[in-house]
Amino acid sequence: MPGYMLNDTQRIKSFLPWVVFFVTISSACLLFLLGIHFAKYLIFAFSILSIVLIFDKETFKESIKQISIFLTPWLFWLLSLLVLSAIHGADGYSYGYNALLIMVLVFLSLQPISLSRNLLIRVIALFLFFMSIAIIIHVLTIGFIDNGVYSVNKNKVAGVVTFLSICCFSSLIFEKDIFAFKEQIFIALSVLTSLLCIVLLEARTALLAYFALVLVVCLGKKFKVALVVLIICCIMVALFSATGRIQQGISDLQNFQDGNNRTSWGIRLELWKFALIGFCDSPVYGWGSKAFDALVDNGYVFGVQDYFRTHFHSDFFQTLVGGGLIGVIGWISTLILLVRQSWKDFTKLALLASILAMGLTDRYWSHWITFYPFVSLWVLLYLSGDSEENRIKNV
Repeated sequence: MPGYMLNDTQRIKSFLPWVVFFVTISSACLLFLLGIHFAKYLIFAFSILSIVLIFDKETFKESIKQISIFLTPWLFWLLSLLVLSAIHGADGYSYGYNALLIMVLVFLSLQPISLSRNLLIRVIALFLFFMSIAIIIHVLTIGFIDNGVYSVNKNKVAGVVTFLSICCFSSLIFEKDIFAFKEQIFIALSVLTSLLCIVLLEARTALLAYFALVLVVCLGKKFKVALVVLIICCIMVALFSATGRIQQGISDLQNFQDGNNRTSWGIRLELWKFALIGFCDSPVYGWGSKAFDALVDNGYVFGVQDYFRTHFHSDFFQTLVGGGLIGVIGWISTLILLVRQSWKDFTKLALLASILAMGLTDRYWSHWITFYPFVSLWVLLYLSGDSEENRIKNV
C-alpha cells in the first residue's frame, strides 16, 4: 500500500475516537435532551466503526478486562431488567439496554485516546454556558410553552442542566488544581449562569441535587466549601420563594391536607400512595414498566379523577411498583457498587447523587431523555479518570 494511503488510514484511525467523543458529549449535553433518538444511533455507528478499524488483538484483550471492571456494578440492574423483561415483556425496558450499550461502545471506542478530566470538564462547561444563555433568553422573551422551553418539558431541561452544572461545580471543588486560572473563572461563570437558568426554569427538583452536593462535599472533608455550597442552596431557595414556587409547594401540601388533591404535590402524593398499594399486592416482580396502566386495567382506582399520566413522578416509586423487590434489589445493588467504585472520584459521586436526589420527586433514571445523558457523562468521567498519572499526561 502506498505511503500516503497508509498515512491517511492512520489519520482516520487516530481521528475516529475523537469523533466518538464529540458525538457522545454533544448527545449528552444537548441532542438527547431535544428528544433526538437518532443521536443514539450516531453513537452506535461511529463507535462500532472506530472499534472495527482500530481493532488490535492484544490491546482489545486489555480493553475487555478494563470494561469488565467498569460494568460490574451495572450487572445487578441489568439482571433485574432481564428478569422483569421475561415476566412483563420487553416493552419499556429497552432504554436500559440501550443505555448499557452506549456505555460499552463508547468505552471500547475511546480506548486508543487519553481523555483528560481537564478537557472533558472544559467542554461540558462550554455546552453548559451556551445552553444556559439560550434557555434564559427563551424564558425571558417567550416564557414557557406547554410547561417547557424549546418544546422540551422544563423539568427535563433543568435535570440535564443540573447534571452538567454539578459535574463542573464538583470538579472545580475537588480538582481545582488541574485547571488554569482562566479555566477556573470560565467554569465558575458557567455554573453561575446555570444556577440562574435553573431558578428561571422554576424547577424545584434541581434544588435537591445541590443539597445532595453539600453531602458529597462533606464526604470529601471540605467542610468550609460545603458551607459555601449550602449558602448557595439557601440563596436559591430564597430566589425560588421570590418566584412563588416554594409557597406554591407549601400551598399544595395544605390543600392536600384539606382534601384537595388536584395540585402538583397532591397528585404526586396520590401517585406514591397508589404505587405503595400496587407494590403490596405484587411485591416480588411488580406490575411492569407501565405499572399505572396495569393497575387501572386490573380495577384499581386512582385517587385523582381524569388523570392519565402513566408514571409515578419518582424513580424510587416507579422502581418499587414497576419491578417489585426484583427491581429494587437489582437497582439498589448497582447503586451501592457504583458508589463503591467511585468512592475517590467525587465528581462522579456528585453526578450520581444528583440523579438520585432529583429522582425522589420525578423521573430521571427511569426516562431515556435524562438517563442517556447521565450514562454518557458517567462513562466519560470514568474514562477521564482522576489518577495523577492521567492528569500529568494531559494537563
